[in-house]
Amino acid sequence: MSGSNGANSEKKEFVQYHFKHAIGGFFEFPTVNARKILPPHLHPVEPHHGQSVLSVMAFDFHKSMVGEYGELILSVLVMPRVAPGAPLPRSAFYPFLLGTTTKASRDHAIERWHLPHFMENIDLSFDAQKDKIEIAAAHGGKPIIDMSITQYDWETVSHRYQSFMHDPAGSYMSTIIMESAFSENEEERGEITVHDHAFTADIDRGNVNTTPFRELWMKEGLQTFHPLETLASAAV
Repeated sequence: MSGSNGANSEKKEFVQYHFKHAIGGFFEFPTVNARKILPPHLHPVEPHHGQSVLSVMAFDFHKSMVGEYGELILSVLVMPRVAPGAPLPRSAFYPFLLGTTTKASRDHAIERWHLPHFMENIDLSFDAQKDKIEIAAAHGGKPIIDMSITQYDWETVSHRYQSFMHDPAGSYMSTIIMESAFSENEEERGEITVHDHAFTADIDRGNVNTTPFRELWMKEGLQTFHPLETLASAAV
């Protein structure tokens, strides 16, 4: 994994986002598809040979520096960046496309975090029920993704993750801390439908396992981004 040149000097503060719900599903999909999405210096995690992990996450933010908004994130799970003596992240992600419900949140994430976005507002709804939560994402009246995530036991957690970003200007990483009520299961009760849409064009839809092997649900939580780090050029 590449080294680091340190945090960007102009943006050293921590940035926080408060959410009502955050849900995620991990779905197996072909490693050949994952490698087409990833930059060469990042390597996908394979739960089984030839199968990598597509992460689909949705956030319902109710307080942030750019107000209220919904966010849909498509990512590939990748090998984390590990430093001697540093805490290990729970998972590491390469978000390859995000959709938001407001222009302000989109502009903010592109400028500050170098995250790739669908450049029009999407519609994103959350339907929290007794033992599951469903989301529906659409754009221009056409569905993008429908996903349901089921409830398991709840606990209060503080989890560490890594997010990697890459654009023509360089490669970046941020540590993200998630603090919330947290439910996780591998009961395979959730499901996803990935629709034919420009938003999902990078995914080989026919070869995505529609049942998540892991389901996450977080409630009334806080997401904290550490300062962005600019990574040195990676050896390919």
